[in-house]
Amino acid sequence: MKRILVPVDFSDCSVSALKVAVSIARKTGSEIIMLHLIDLPSGEVGMFEGGIPTGPAALALMNKARRQFSELLEQDFLQGVKAEDYVDFNKPFEGIAEYAKEKEADLIVMGSHGTTGLDSFFVGSNTEKVVRTSEIPVLVIKKAVETFELNNVVYASSFKEEAYKSFDKILKFIKLYNPKLYLLRINTVTNFLATHESFELIDGFIEKYKTELQGISYEKKVYDDYSVQEGIFHFADRVDADLIALGTHGRQGLLHFLQDSIAEDVVNKAKRNILTVKMSE
Repeated sequence: MKRILVPVDFSDCSVSALKVAVSIARKTGSEIIMLHLIDLPSGEVGMFEGGIPTGPAALALMNKARRQFSELLEQDFLQGVKAEDYVDFNKPFEGIAEYAKEKEADLIVMGSHGTTGLDSFFVGSNTEKVVRTSEIPVLVIKKAVETFELNNVVYASSFKEEAYKSFDKILKFIKLYNPKLYLLRINTVTNFLATHESFELIDGFIEKYKTELQGISYEKKVYDDYSVQEGIFHFADRVDADLIALGTHGRQGLLHFLQDSIAEDVVNKAKRNILTVKMSE
């Protein structure tokens, strides 16, 4: 891992995400790329030659962001870490995708207010959009922590063949912390398999990754609940998970068995930190 992209709107939740990113950067020797995006109506932003924004509102917001970055870069937790800051005019989702590609980021770490309706970039709908479409892993920070450590990780999956395509990157990340890993399949009335069938799927998955899983403490779990998202939340509560890890299908939602509305519930309503990785085509 060489570069970590962190969208920043200077709210408490984005600073919490930045602190986690810095913690990961210290562990991996990565560079931090901080990005502040200003989303103004097109009529509010004029352009000089070369694409430099002008207009009172645009310039005022640009100058304010520069001042805030200057103050942020003086914080103790950023000392000794290579960090670059960027301010740009763009819509949140488009801007993050463009910078992730341009800067060749390996991970996006972002905060989320969930479904609070706050006037901020990090409301649920924006975060969920990035999660569902990102080509690189996204770590969504919901729970501020003094020290980012992973003791218990829940990997929720269908454990069918398409799930294999995201697990390599998930496992690579969690191996940085050597946690207890729970391989979890949720059983619901509409997504029902007999218990032995569920364990057969998980066993096949383990067989596929038996080499990569060596040295990792893990348990197989099948959990019954009324819905997939509630099952994930309830099981994560039972084991006091530090992280919920999920594979994504991009624009089609989280996992093959999740509807879009359920995906939003997982990303927006979870009280725990979430790592998502897109399943490769």
